[in-house]
Amino acid sequence: MGAVRDMVTEHTIDLSTSKGHYFETGRGYPTILVHGSGFSSGGQDWFPVIKEGLGEVTHIYAIDQLGWGSVERPQRDYEFAFLVDHIREFQDVLGYEKTNVVGHSLGGWVAATLAYESPDRVNKLVCVANAGLNIDPPPNFANFVPPDAAQIAADLEHMEDPELRAEVLAAHLANGATADALDSYRSLGAMFRDMDMRRRYFLHRKLTRIKVPTLMVFGDEDLIFPSPEGRAQMDNEIPDSRAVLLKNTGHQIPTQRPKELAALLKDFLR
Repeated sequence: MGAVRDMVTEHTIDLSTSKGHYFETGRGYPTILVHGSGFSSGGQDWFPVIKEGLGEVTHIYAIDQLGWGSVERPQRDYEFAFLVDHIREFQDVLGYEKTNVVGHSLGGWVAATLAYESPDRVNKLVCVANAGLNIDPPPNFANFVPPDAAQIAADLEHMEDPELRAEVLAAHLANGATADALDSYRSLGAMFRDMDMRRRYFLHRKLTRIKVPTLMVFGDEDLIFPSPEGRAQMDNEIPDSRAVLLKNTGHQIPTQRPKELAALLKDFLR
């Protein structure tokens, strides 16, 4: 067993669209953690933050987004609304009317949209390197070629803990080898390149309507998203919000700066 898998229990549940998969740990008020859009991403992307003790203050559910993970990737034409409702259905099946929701990158976009659409379902919102203010589709979806094992490992080289890095790498390799992973990811990529979808689900006009307490965490060296202008817009327009800019930090905050992120989350969610 790895460093974090000793701390979590792993579960599969039946959802209307697919099998849901998540890692659970901690105690207290429930928090759903939502990962970003990398080909081999999944709930294990939050392992570094879990290892830093986030479960001391909240009951964690680190889920696989619809179309990601190691259990089931439905073959379908994806819509952004499906990703948002996937979080609501997780809440329903787990028996919660409301939870905290923490999202990284795409996960932050999904989480913020949930808070806009269903404020009664979100207690506190955290957006880490939010992707929902970007006009252009992310480059990882254009002319996508699946990464090999060496490329997946290289993407995790910034993780300082070698044992933890090996554990997360093993999970990423399993995710990438999931049946239908490539077809599903290409379908998701087509959705994210659809400019009508992007215009409909942009967060720009929705920020002032997000009424739940919100923490935003950004990296000052993030070259992916959001832009400095987007960071300022989120900070200025979400009414009950606090923004934190981490120095010497890029886009992959949960794996690059887990200690700092865990401290921020523990303070905000306790």
